[in-house]
Amino acid sequence: MVKVAIASYLPQDQVQRIEKLDPAIEVLYDPEVVPPPRWPGDHVGPADWIPSPAQRERLLGMLAEAEVLYDFPREKGAPIPDLPALAPRLRWVQGSMAGAGEVAKRAGLLESEVVVTTASGVYSPYLAEFVLLAMLAHAKRLFRLQKDKAAKRWNEEPVDTLEGKTLCIVGLGNIGRAIASRARPFGMHTTGVKRTVREDDPARGYADELYATEDLHEALSRADYVAVTLPATPETIRLIDRRAISAMRRGAYFINVGRGSVVDEGALVEALREGHLSGAALDVFETEPLPAGSPLWEMDEVIVSPHATDNVPEADRRQTDLFCENLRRYLAGEPLENQLDKELLY
Repeated sequence: MVKVAIASYLPQDQVQRIEKLDPAIEVLYDPEVVPPPRWPGDHVGPADWIPSPAQRERLLGMLAEAEVLYDFPREKGAPIPDLPALAPRLRWVQGSMAGAGEVAKRAGLLESEVVVTTASGVYSPYLAEFVLLAMLAHAKRLFRLQKDKAAKRWNEEPVDTLEGKTLCIVGLGNIGRAIASRARPFGMHTTGVKRTVREDDPARGYADELYATEDLHEALSRADYVAVTLPATPETIRLIDRRAISAMRRGAYFINVGRGSVVDEGALVEALREGHLSGAALDVFETEPLPAGSPLWEMDEVIVSPHATDNVPEADRRQTDLFCENLRRYLAGEPLENQLDKELLY
């Protein structure tokens, strides 16, 4: 039997899907020993949740038996450290997040032989929708319309269009490709920035132009809209720094659905204050929750989303789809999808 422990909350119908996948599977799941969901589809739970001594004992018993782990066990919103010691039989962990590198590092898995797979692709449609929402709100002057409505002011002024505008997507993975495919029907010209670019690069089917990271500033200088989708890795920390922001076209609009550590937030605030950037839509921040003293809260042309634009109940089904496919592959001895590169951290 392959013992599969589920370490975050999962609805019973999704648990049953895993149980029915193969008779060789034994599912270990106790919803009382995992963080309670704050909403449908939540896999993290409240930031202050910790298991009782009895709950922790039951959880540790599950971990000790598990060969496969669905998600990372957590308490106080963070992964439990030293997972290899707690789960000596563990061979594979399926994360519930696309950017699982940071979590795997905190769980102590980077130096182990345990395979880690990510949820890359699961949340891409929801993040792409946020990017399109932000660009449309900016082009159609939604903030101005809201102010005029509140003031009961009939104010006929011009608006803009996305047609013909250039969108630079920094990070053309699953999220970036989902953004590009949704921007194209609006008549936008899309450019993509990747770590490396090849002649036969499949990303060429999504972007009109491709740039390597070394040419980032050139790509930024040509964009009306910039969308960042990058995970947090040693190579991406503050990649969007003061120089990169200065390279952006004056009046450009900035969106980040990757990780907050990729952007120099102080330089971003300065560019917004000075009018170099016309606005921003941010789902991630250097410090989360965003401190009450952050000037971003007060800026009219800035959308602040509390790292929640992908909190969609439908994600549970998509998560289970991915896990069941990978579990089928695992049982058959086939390569797993979305395997984490423990050096690149994505």
